[in-house]
Amino acid sequence: MFQSEPDPEFCLQPSFLKAVKTLPEFDFSFDICIYHIQMSAAVQLVQRCPEVKFVLDHVGKPALRDHLLEPWRRHIKNLASLPNVWCKISGMVTEADHESWQKEHLKPYIDHVFECFGSDRVMFGGDWPVLRLATDYENWVETLREALAGASKIELRKLFKENAERFYRV
Repeated sequence: MFQSEPDPEFCLQPSFLKAVKTLPEFDFSFDICIYHIQMSAAVQLVQRCPEVKFVLDHVGKPALRDHLLEPWRRHIKNLASLPNVWCKISGMVTEADHESWQKEHLKPYIDHVFECFGSDRVMFGGDWPVLRLATDYENWVETLREALAGASKIELRKLFKENAERFYRV
Protein backbone atom coordinates (compact mmCIF):
# COMPACT_ATOMS: atom_id res chain seq x y z
CA MET A 1 0.00 0.00 0.00
CA PHE A 2 1.57 3.22 -1.09
CA GLN A 3 -1.58 5.29 -1.56
CA SER A 4 -0.61 7.59 1.32
CA GLU A 5 2.83 8.41 0.00
CA PRO A 6 3.06 12.10 -0.99
CA ASP A 7 5.21 11.32 -4.03
CA PRO A 8 2.99 9.71 -6.71
CA GLU A 9 6.10 7.92 -8.04
CA PHE A 10 7.16 6.54 -4.67
CA CYS A 11 6.92 2.98 -5.99
CA LEU A 12 9.61 3.69 -8.60
CA GLN A 13 12.38 4.39 -6.09
CA PRO A 14 15.25 1.93 -6.57
CA SER A 15 15.01 0.53 -3.04
CA PHE A 16 11.27 -0.06 -3.39
CA LEU A 17 11.70 -1.76 -6.78
CA LYS A 18 14.49 -3.93 -5.38
CA ALA A 19 12.27 -5.08 -2.51
CA VAL A 20 9.29 -5.82 -4.78
CA LYS A 21 11.50 -7.85 -7.12
CA THR A 22 12.34 -10.22 -4.24
CA LEU A 23 8.69 -11.30 -3.76
CA PRO A 24 8.77 -14.25 -6.21
CA GLU A 25 11.58 -15.82 -4.17
CA PHE A 26 9.05 -16.27 -1.37
CA ASP A 27 6.10 -17.04 -3.66
CA PHE A 28 4.47 -13.75 -2.60
CA SER A 29 2.32 -11.43 -4.67
CA PHE A 30 1.83 -7.67 -4.32
CA ASP A 31 -1.51 -5.91 -3.80
CA ILE A 32 -1.37 -2.44 -5.33
CA CYS A 33 -3.46 -0.12 -3.17
CA ILE A 34 -3.32 3.36 -4.70
CA TYR A 35 -5.33 6.36 -5.77
CA HIS A 36 -5.99 6.95 -9.46
CA ILE A 37 -3.36 9.70 -9.61
CA GLN A 38 -0.70 7.05 -8.89
CA MET A 39 -1.76 4.66 -11.66
CA SER A 40 0.82 5.80 -14.20
CA ALA A 41 3.59 4.96 -11.73
CA ALA A 42 1.89 1.64 -10.92
CA VAL A 43 1.99 0.70 -14.61
CA GLN A 44 5.73 1.41 -14.61
CA LEU A 45 6.20 -0.61 -11.42
CA VAL A 46 4.55 -3.66 -12.98
CA GLN A 47 6.53 -3.25 -16.20
CA ARG A 48 9.78 -3.20 -14.21
CA CYS A 49 8.81 -6.27 -12.17
CA PRO A 50 7.50 -8.80 -14.72
CA GLU A 51 8.15 -11.81 -12.48
CA VAL A 52 5.91 -10.48 -9.70
CA LYS A 53 2.18 -11.20 -9.57
CA PHE A 54 0.16 -8.06 -8.85
CA VAL A 55 -3.46 -7.34 -8.03
CA LEU A 56 -4.83 -3.82 -8.34
CA ASP A 57 -7.03 -3.20 -5.30
CA HIS A 58 -10.22 -1.14 -5.47
CA VAL A 59 -9.95 -0.87 -9.28
CA GLY A 60 -7.29 1.81 -8.72
CA LYS A 61 -9.65 4.12 -6.82
CA PRO A 62 -11.00 6.12 -9.78
CA ALA A 63 -12.44 9.62 -9.35
CA LEU A 64 -15.98 8.34 -8.82
CA ARG A 65 -17.07 11.40 -6.84
CA ASP A 66 -16.41 13.50 -9.92
CA HIS A 67 -17.62 10.86 -12.41
CA LEU A 68 -14.28 11.04 -14.24
CA LEU A 69 -13.27 8.12 -16.41
CA GLU A 70 -10.06 9.48 -17.91
CA PRO A 71 -7.16 8.99 -17.54
CA TRP A 72 -8.20 6.08 -15.31
CA ARG A 73 -9.61 4.11 -18.29
CA ARG A 74 -6.33 4.35 -20.18
CA HIS A 75 -4.32 3.23 -17.15
CA ILE A 76 -6.63 0.25 -16.58
CA LYS A 77 -6.15 -0.76 -20.19
CA ASN A 78 -2.37 -0.46 -19.82
CA LEU A 79 -2.32 -2.52 -16.62
CA ALA A 80 -4.60 -5.17 -18.10
CA SER A 81 -2.24 -5.56 -21.07
CA LEU A 82 0.35 -6.91 -18.62
CA PRO A 83 -0.33 -10.61 -17.93
CA ASN A 84 0.96 -10.52 -14.34
CA VAL A 85 -1.75 -8.05 -13.18
CA TRP A 86 -5.24 -8.88 -11.89
CA CYS A 87 -7.89 -6.47 -10.65
CA LYS A 88 -9.96 -6.56 -7.48
CA ILE A 89 -13.41 -5.02 -7.79
CA SER A 90 -13.79 -3.48 -4.37
CA GLY A 91 -13.74 -0.15 -2.59
CA MET A 92 -15.74 1.63 -5.25
CA VAL A 93 -18.58 2.94 -3.10
CA THR A 94 -16.16 4.61 -0.70
CA GLU A 95 -14.61 6.51 -3.62
CA ALA A 96 -18.06 7.72 -4.70
CA ASP A 97 -20.09 10.39 -2.93
CA HIS A 98 -21.09 8.54 0.25
CA GLU A 99 -24.49 10.20 0.45
CA SER A 100 -25.64 10.33 -3.16
CA TRP A 101 -23.96 7.58 -5.20
CA GLN A 102 -26.18 5.51 -7.45
CA LYS A 103 -25.59 2.00 -8.74
CA GLU A 104 -25.52 3.22 -12.33
CA HIS A 105 -22.59 5.54 -11.46
CA LEU A 106 -20.38 2.48 -10.93
CA LYS A 107 -21.37 0.50 -14.00
CA PRO A 108 -19.06 2.21 -16.56
CA TYR A 109 -16.09 1.52 -14.31
CA ILE A 110 -17.08 -2.10 -13.69
CA ASP A 111 -17.72 -2.65 -17.40
CA HIS A 112 -14.33 -1.24 -18.33
CA VAL A 113 -12.49 -3.44 -15.84
CA PHE A 114 -14.21 -6.54 -17.23
CA GLU A 115 -13.64 -5.44 -20.81
CA CYS A 116 -9.91 -5.00 -20.16
CA PHE A 117 -9.09 -7.80 -17.72
CA GLY A 118 -11.64 -10.36 -18.88
CA SER A 119 -13.41 -12.73 -16.54
CA ASP A 120 -10.24 -14.68 -15.64
CA ARG A 121 -8.31 -11.84 -13.97
CA VAL A 122 -10.95 -10.03 -11.89
CA MET A 123 -11.96 -10.84 -8.34
CA PHE A 124 -14.50 -9.58 -5.86
CA GLY A 125 -13.49 -7.67 -2.77
CA GLY A 126 -15.89 -6.75 0.00
CA ASP A 127 -13.85 -3.90 1.52
CA TRP A 128 -15.66 -4.48 4.79
CA PRO A 129 -15.78 -2.64 7.18
CA VAL A 130 -14.60 0.44 5.24
CA LEU A 131 -17.49 0.16 2.78
CA ARG A 132 -19.88 0.88 5.66
CA LEU A 133 -18.98 4.56 5.19
CA ALA A 134 -21.17 4.50 2.06
CA THR A 135 -23.33 1.35 2.14
CA ASP A 136 -23.68 -2.09 3.65
CA TYR A 137 -22.16 -5.32 2.44
CA GLU A 138 -25.40 -6.72 1.00
CA ASN A 139 -26.01 -3.57 -1.09
CA TRP A 140 -22.44 -3.67 -2.44
CA VAL A 141 -22.88 -7.30 -3.57
CA GLU A 142 -26.28 -6.48 -5.08
CA THR A 143 -24.80 -3.45 -6.88
CA LEU A 144 -22.10 -5.58 -8.44
CA ARG A 145 -24.53 -8.35 -9.41
CA GLU A 146 -26.85 -5.83 -11.08
CA ALA A 147 -23.96 -4.26 -12.98
CA LEU A 148 -23.05 -7.75 -14.23
CA ALA A 149 -26.59 -8.87 -15.01
CA GLY A 150 -25.48 -10.31 -18.36
CA ALA A 151 -22.62 -12.36 -16.94
CA SER A 152 -22.80 -16.14 -17.03
CA LYS A 153 -22.84 -18.31 -13.91
CA ILE A 154 -19.30 -19.38 -14.74
CA GLU A 155 -18.12 -15.76 -14.95
CA LEU A 156 -19.80 -14.91 -11.64
CA ARG A 157 -18.28 -17.98 -9.96
CA LYS A 158 -14.85 -16.86 -11.18
CA LEU A 159 -15.42 -13.32 -9.90
CA PHE A 160 -16.80 -14.23 -6.49
CA LYS A 161 -14.67 -17.30 -5.75
CA GLU A 162 -12.37 -19.06 -8.18
CA ASN A 163 -10.14 -16.21 -9.36
CA ALA A 164 -9.21 -15.19 -5.81
CA GLU A 165 -8.55 -18.82 -4.90
CA ARG A 166 -6.28 -19.16 -7.92
CA PHE A 167 -4.45 -15.85 -7.43
CA TYR A 168 -3.87 -16.25 -3.68
CA ARG A 169 -3.41 -20.05 -3.94
CA VAL A 170 -5.99 -20.94 -1.29
